[in-house]
This record gives sequence, structure tokens and C-alpha cells, in this order.
Amino acid sequence: MIEQQRQNLKKAGRLASVAAVVLILSVLQNTPGWFPSFFGAKAYLLIPAVVSVSIFEKDIGGIFFGLFAGALWDVSASGSDYYAIFLVVAGFACGSLLNSVMRPNILTNLLLTSVWTAVFCVGHWLLRYIIGGLGSAPHALLTYYLPSFIWTVALSPVVFLIVSAVENAFLHDYSVHTDLDRED
Repeated sequence: MIEQQRQNLKKAGRLASVAAVVLILSVLQNTPGWFPSFFGAKAYLLIPAVVSVSIFEKDIGGIFFGLFAGALWDVSASGSDYYAIFLVVAGFACGSLLNSVMRPNILTNLLLTSVWTAVFCVGHWLLRYIIGGLGSAPHALLTYYLPSFIWTVALSPVVFLIVSAVENAFLHDYSVHTDLDRED
């Protein structure tokens, strides 16, 4: 009974710590001037965050953290309300792939982040410039969305290492009292 409570407390601490990382990345991404830009383009830090969390938490965790990250992004973005849907789908897809096909490592993270960032950038560009009718669509694709893609993918290993460190901190029990409940 005590062991079960300790495991539940450990899991809650892990999930709260990962949520704090996602919250910090959301603030860095969505607050103007708090994170450096790359040739005028911004890094979409929440995409590699959701991919990284999905690698460790699998499909259900990917859904919930995608919803959390997307809701944070939707709240800060005026006129846009599809980030939560996008990140839920990305979290579920990445988590499902990790359940059955892929192994959790930094190369998997880089591949999945590249795919989902490309899908996001092209989709956002299509919605705003092609369907939305804004002018200079090729210019925007080359001068904003391509550098945003490169900047996001370049930062994805750093985000993965941060999420990995938080997740791995809760895997090992360094308690000196682990054998006190054992009867000889």
C-alpha cells in the first residue's frame, strides 16, 4: 500500500515537472523578445516539446500534453485556434509510433520533430497565404517559414535532452530507505 502511494506520488511529480517544462517553453516561445529569432523567424518550441514528451509518455500522454501545450499556444495567439488540435494529433501520432514502431532516442526525436514542424509550417503557410489570400506567398515561405523550420529542428535536440533529463530524474530511486520495509 505504501509502495503504491509512493509510486503514485512519484508519477505525479514527474508529470508536474514535465508540465512545468512545457509551460516554460510556452512562455519562451510566445512572449516576444524572450527567445532569439533566426533571420526574423521564430522557433516553435512547443512542437519538439510535445514530440519529446510523447516519446516518453507514449500515445495517451502525448494527447494530454499536446492538448496542454496547444491550449497554451492558442491562448497566446490572437486569431488562431487550431494549435491544440495540431499538437494533440502530433502527440498521439508520435506516441503511437513509439508504442509500436520506433525506439526512444534523439534521432527519433529529430526525425519526428522535422516531420511535424514541416507539416506545421506548410500547413500554416497554406492557411494564411494560399487559402487566406495574403500576398507574397513564395517570399513568406522562403524568408519566414523555412528559417522557422530550420531553427525549430536545430533546437529539438536541446528540448529533447531537457525533457529526457526530467523524465529520467524520476526513474531512479536514490532513497537510502528502500530496504526498511523488507522483512528478513
